[in-house]
Amino acid sequence: MRRRGSGILLGALGLLAACDGKSLGDGDRRQGATGGALAGNAGQGTSGAGGQSTAGSAGSSGSGGASSGNGSGATTGSGGGSGAGAGGRNEGGRAGEPGGAAGKGGTSGEGGSSGGQAAGGVTGEGGVPGDAGTGGASSAGTSGAGTSGAGGGPVMGLSWPVDCIPNDTCVSLGYPDFDGDGDAFDCSDPGHVGHQGTDIGITSDAQEAGTAVRAAADGVVLFAFDGKFDQCPNANEPDCQPPPGDEPGSTIGTNVCTELGPYCGVGEGSCFWCFSGGNVIVVRHEGVPGVFATRYDHLRRDSVLVEPGDAVTRGQKIAEAASAGASTAPHLHFEVWGTGFYELADPWAGPCGPNTGPSLWAYDPPWVD
Repeated sequence: MRRRGSGILLGALGLLAACDGKSLGDGDRRQGATGGALAGNAGQGTSGAGGQSTAGSAGSSGSGGASSGNGSGATTGSGGGSGAGAGGRNEGGRAGEPGGAAGKGGTSGEGGSSGGQAAGGVTGEGGVPGDAGTGGASSAGTSGAGTSGAGGGPVMGLSWPVDCIPNDTCVSLGYPDFDGDGDAFDCSDPGHVGHQGTDIGITSDAQEAGTAVRAAADGVVLFAFDGKFDQCPNANEPDCQPPPGDEPGSTIGTNVCTELGPYCGVGEGSCFWCFSGGNVIVVRHEGVPGVFATRYDHLRRDSVLVEPGDAVTRGQKIAEAASAGASTAPHLHFEVWGTGFYELADPWAGPCGPNTGPSLWAYDPPWVD
């Protein structure tokens, strides 16, 4: 398979993206489920050799069955069979949320921090500018929904997640195409067909110097993985090879997997997720329209500064960009989940994307604030 008009070979199974002639590992994921729990709603049913096709309905696990296909939303029957075959992909699988951030609508909840008086001031609970929320401490112009913008109100969309500027200090930009139609939001070529996020490429020198990855909005860290190579030294290293299979809590090969937990839909059932980004962070957001969570892949070894349960603020440095996991050049894979666990959303709005508007970015272009 070739990227249209570029002549750049892509990897098998949709795991590799291509930017400027270099293959970049995309963010793969898999979902499992315990017997009797919902395995998730499949956005696009796929079938493989011996596999069973799903067609967008919620698949349930049979007694004792465990789902683990190449994609989310695969269903299992009694005893559990894989729902995806070679090259198969299920988009839109559901998992859940262990917790959310305080601050619905830009105000803090009890015990949270409020957006105290800053430039223009944002409101604490009760809607009085500068007042702290119940039990909250006043902060410098931040609220549960985001930091204060130039007009004094909270920033509601997503901020640019990495310290580089396209066509300047970023060396490449690969757009999503998770609906698999071969077009990015603006009808241009995507990072590759089926690309699940935005790949933001940097140079090896920028990786070595340290390029900050930043939280795109206020939130709470759901998952954080570290310890894989910045960039695989050779293909013989165990951490540089695809794992033989995925299990809850596994960190074998390029993949890292969550434990089983309430990670189906928006917080129900018992599911796990596996990511091929090596060193990965997932942040849960509240108060950001159209955004459930954001994911940051291929991070620099020992640069991850957060742990699950940590509250983060928009623009806070959470790690550095590198080439960990299934990746062959330094970049950040930035992914948006729209309504639940692994329910993908395109932050870019345009005539050829699944998102025809509005954009999920806070600014236009997103790297200018």
